[in-house]
Amino acid sequence: MKKIYLLLISLLIGINIIGCSKVQKQVNNDDKPIVYTTIFPIYDFTKNIGRDKIDLNYIIQPGTEPHDYEITPKSMKDIQNADLLIKNGLGIDSFADKIQSESDLNIVVASEGIEPLSYSEDHLHNHENESEHNHGNYDPHIWLDVDLAIKECENIKNALIEVDEGNKTYYENNYNEYIKILKQLQSKYDKELSNLKNKKIIVSHDAYGYLCKKYNVEQVSVTGITPNQEPSLSKISEITNFSKKNNIGYILFDGLVNPKVAQTIANEANIKTDILYSIDGVTKDDFDNNEDYISLMNKNLETLKLVLK
Repeated sequence: MKKIYLLLISLLIGINIIGCSKVQKQVNNDDKPIVYTTIFPIYDFTKNIGRDKIDLNYIIQPGTEPHDYEITPKSMKDIQNADLLIKNGLGIDSFADKIQSESDLNIVVASEGIEPLSYSEDHLHNHENESEHNHGNYDPHIWLDVDLAIKECENIKNALIEVDEGNKTYYENNYNEYIKILKQLQSKYDKELSNLKNKKIIVSHDAYGYLCKKYNVEQVSVTGITPNQEPSLSKISEITNFSKKNNIGYILFDGLVNPKVAQTIANEANIKTDILYSIDGVTKDDFDNNEDYISLMNKNLETLKLVLK
């Protein structure tokens, strides 16, 4: 009798454990969708649209140069268990192409539907032997044109709705609110960059094609596509002569790029240095100080007004 009693108790405990496991799994399924994003602008756009209805993750940690990022096996495993992965595309986050998932993970390219700018043939030729990192044939920095950033936000909003239909109205309202702010930013750029005398800038690397195209500005880059590549002595001499000939008073380097090269050229040409953010990544200090796409774009605007006046 005692054995039968113990057996019944064991069965009841087992049933209870199974029941609790099923309930726990159901609760997890009802939690916020787990969303992974690659580079900073995609993270920031998603943050503003998804807000507290999503579990948002930023793959490339602050202070890391996106062009050089190598994804870890652990990160790949974590991402495969998510509901959504949002990447920019066009080569800057090609590490995400390595993710092979048998789960229900949705992968969305935020630049979908945007016509990309090709890098110049000279830059492609100079970097054609780089096999370690595939930078692609197109400039991926489309968010530096605010109109194109708005298109990326639309794609992100649609992706969130697809994985979380129940919060469709919430995402649409957040999107509409954020787009109003972006349009104000765009109007500010249009107004303040409309009557500038100079139309040439010297930059550390070739990241500002969309921004320059929109405002008919010519960018001359020190290193081409790769942000931290060391330029040749002839290139340094070429940039120095260009700055003197065109009366350019600044050389602009990205927030994540080592300023040593820019400072060397600045010293040689007797000009100044300043920062023009590509915003594909941010420093840890900027991230901790809550800098975002809009604040960094406003800083870029002030820099452009200074160097193009």
